[in-house]
Amino acid sequence: MTLEPPAAGTGRNDVPAAPDWRDELSAGRFGSAHRAYLVSGGHDTAVRSTLSALSDVEALVRAKAWHRATKRLAQIEERPPLVPWSRLQGDLERLRRSGDALDRRRPDDAVAELDALESGLFEAEAQTQRGTALIYDDRVDDAERCFQQALEADPRHFRALTNLGNIALEQGRVDEAIAAYERALALNDTFANAHHNLAVAYRRKGQLGKSVHHLRRAQRLMQRNDADDARARLGSLAGGRRLPTLRWLMYAAAAIVLYLLLKSRGVL
Repeated sequence: MTLEPPAAGTGRNDVPAAPDWRDELSAGRFGSAHRAYLVSGGHDTAVRSTLSALSDVEALVRAKAWHRATKRLAQIEERPPLVPWSRLQGDLERLRRSGDALDRRRPDDAVAELDALESGLFEAEAQTQRGTALIYDDRVDDAERCFQQALEADPRHFRALTNLGNIALEQGRVDEAIAAYERALALNDTFANAHHNLAVAYRRKGQLGKSVHHLRRAQRLMQRNDADDARARLGSLAGGRRLPTLRWLMYAAAAIVLYLLLKSRGVL
């Protein structure tokens, strides 16, 4: 992989210079690094591929898709020395464990994982999770600062935005909450939590039509997510060559059920 120099500026004082993609990369702003490289006219296909993959990893981390993020990171073949790859991989696993601890309402375990982060390249996600841990400890003001810091590191972090909306909603700042949820959904319209909480906020405003719309959208997304999770778990249990065997076992079970049903009705 050739690390190309940034493109020369236009010389126009009224147009801000595009960021150096290498600065963005070393700071962990992977999506921004990818965009900056494309804007600079970079043409090295290996660089483009690596930056695109890291941008995907960043997006998957925002969505808490830990296994997919780990798989995408492992697919990167060209690895420039600007990125501490081993620490990056370790931090991704720590964030997964921290996220799992938060899902189990164990904030102390989550904070321990966050304190062990080494690369500093997932700052937005780390601050978002730290803020969530503080919420569990009823430290709302500190949590709000964490979510703000997450957005400073990554303005596209829709979960941090949603969490700010949640705090505003709990404190009765309904219009501010609605604005935060709508911004989050502008970044990711498939985030079920934002739709659900926006429905709650609209109901408090008396706007029942909008509330029902977002509630139904949230329910459909949650059902789809549950189905996706079930398929992922089935695939994990099946494991490659075991999948055909599992499929035939399912067919056999269905045939037995059908046989018993027909027999109970006197057909057989």
